[in-house]
Amino acid sequence: MSELDRVLIAGGGPVGFTAALNLARRGIPFTLLEGGDRIFDDPRAGTIHPPTLEMFEDIGVTKLFMERGFIVNNYHYRDRRQGLIADFDLNVLKDDTPFPFRLMLEQHKICYILRDLLKEYSGNEILMQHRVTKVEQDGSGVTATVETPDGEKTFRGRYIIGCDGGRSQVRKSMGVKFDGFTYGERFLVLSTRYDFGKAGYAITNYIADPVEWCAMFKVPGNDEKGMWRVVFPADAQAAPETIFEEASVQARIQGFHPKDGPYDVVHRNLYDVHQRVASCYRNGRLLIAGDAAHINNPLGGMGMNFGLHDAFNLVDKLGRIMLDGESEDILDQYDRQRRTVAEEYLQRQTIENKKNIEQKDAAAQEKFYDELRGIVADRSKLRTYLRRVAMIEGIERANSIT
Repeated sequence: MSELDRVLIAGGGPVGFTAALNLARRGIPFTLLEGGDRIFDDPRAGTIHPPTLEMFEDIGVTKLFMERGFIVNNYHYRDRRQGLIADFDLNVLKDDTPFPFRLMLEQHKICYILRDLLKEYSGNEILMQHRVTKVEQDGSGVTATVETPDGEKTFRGRYIIGCDGGRSQVRKSMGVKFDGFTYGERFLVLSTRYDFGKAGYAITNYIADPVEWCAMFKVPGNDEKGMWRVVFPADAQAAPETIFEEASVQARIQGFHPKDGPYDVVHRNLYDVHQRVASCYRNGRLLIAGDAAHINNPLGGMGMNFGLHDAFNLVDKLGRIMLDGESEDILDQYDRQRRTVAEEYLQRQTIENKKNIEQKDAAAQEKFYDELRGIVADRSKLRTYLRRVAMIEGIERANSIT
């Protein structure tokens, strides 16, 4: 095959590796260009929703994920003062999906699993310390300018998929807008081995408070025995070293769940939070997916899943073009399908999640809690609600767009 039978992928995160595996399975060669020197294992996404498990099941990967992850059959919505408000039973989705649960598995482990599976395929390249800085296109393909340890190089392909994050150089080369906003606070993530499950918490918990809400969930961790992550809002103007100071960190967790002795905080991370969607996911042969196309706050665990859904959708269409001779017009359908659901579901739901968990109006907060109690008390209402937050409804909406 010539270089113009090859697809370039910018970015070696879960979306980039998912695109790569789907291309390899179709016999379409790829070159994956990742700016970092390794797969980073700092705390990032860790939730896999039912439709994502279904997609990976179709390519024989879900079993590998389940061997490494924690199954979440229910999740809690709590109030810091009142305690448990609603316990959401995901088994109500058993007639909608063969996977009526969430799976907790860190995104770097997803990358490791997909990378190892790619060793079964030849004719592909995974190049670390290769950062795409610019992309140009012509009538037959694309040329990516790449920073490498040996200096600047260029790579050719028929298409390029930008999976290179919120600061995507592929998106910038497309010249599209990335409209939205940045929150006036950052998110602080603290990881501890302390077992909150013994105190009655579910594996996934959203804990509302008008002053300091938090979200807490359990992931396998390095030893795969369990690591708890607790997420708090943090002052955007405060210096990181002040936020990370041990006394401050201990005060936050002790204020949320007091216990004798200090917490064993093994990792702390701080990041800015945005809500943005690209104005177009395609410019000719340049395509974007994942955080390059949309970013959002992580409450609800939707962002990575949306990116993985992008990759499955897009590679299916590239396969139909490159192998079956279909028109490139179906790439515009990719844009319509995935951008529409990012705007209608991803942005709307994650913005709503944050608004609810930090609600400062007491009457509005109690009204919301009553709504949640009513939902979990009615199986029909619960199924309708969970079909939306478990991302099933969004997939159906995307598939309905021609």
